[in-house]
Amino acid sequence: MLTKVFFFILGTIFGSFLNVCIWRLPKELSIIKPFSFCPKCKRTINWYDNIPLLSFILLKGRCRYCKEKISFRYPFVELLTGIFFVVLYLEFGISFDFLKYAFFFMFLIVVSFIDIDYHAIPAYLCIFAIVIALVFSFFKTVELLKTGTFYLDALPIFKTFKNLIFGLGFTYFFKLFGDIFISIYLLIRKKDSIEGERESLGLGDVDFMGVVASFLDLQSAIIVFFLAPFIAITYVIFAIIFKRSHLLPYLPYLSLAATFVFFWKEHILRFIGFNF
Repeated sequence: MLTKVFFFILGTIFGSFLNVCIWRLPKELSIIKPFSFCPKCKRTINWYDNIPLLSFILLKGRCRYCKEKISFRYPFVELLTGIFFVVLYLEFGISFDFLKYAFFFMFLIVVSFIDIDYHAIPAYLCIFAIVIALVFSFFKTVELLKTGTFYLDALPIFKTFKNLIFGLGFTYFFKLFGDIFISIYLLIRKKDSIEGERESLGLGDVDFMGVVASFLDLQSAIIVFFLAPFIAITYVIFAIIFKRSHLLPYLPYLSLAATFVFFWKEHILRFIGFNF
């Protein structure tokens, strides 16, 4: 139990750092300096007001100085990251895989909330994540080679690179197909755009699928690609009923699909009729 509590607290600390990344990276600000500050009054936040989860409760969700409300997103991200750390610890223990997938889920959290705010993510985030996936695979390859395994198909670095290429190619094919379909529709209807959006998938979505394929595998990426629209339909129905904007931050739904596939891939495959 103490170990679980430790990993939960560790996760909330990393979650606090993720909040910094979510807020600063799209603004091209340093995630190291200055120290945490209130976005409203710009006052530096003292360490005792920056304790994950606890400070939000003690401050009753308001800045100590200007009394501006603190977004509920901050404790939510901290709580979510803490839960992921505990679940991954229970799944993998203190291991190499724990580090790999902890990074993967932290990446999902950051890009999802950035996409909610900006409907786009910095391209370098996906590139950085892909590089990290290749680094993890490289160290696993070195470890495997020590056992005397030299078959190319069995090497993790080869598998990761292959998954990356095919994952990007698969997603970009559907993006190209969707863009052609939309272009034909606009040509027939003699319109310039659909609510200002011409692309079926953004390049950020394509890059994201490359990350999923790199950390998981190509089969998982394909399942995520087709599962995400069924999750996103809930927002579409909500937007239609309440006449909200139809602009869809799609990465949160891809991230949810990736989470479902990571934990319940076999159940999903059985549900769609795939027999092992």
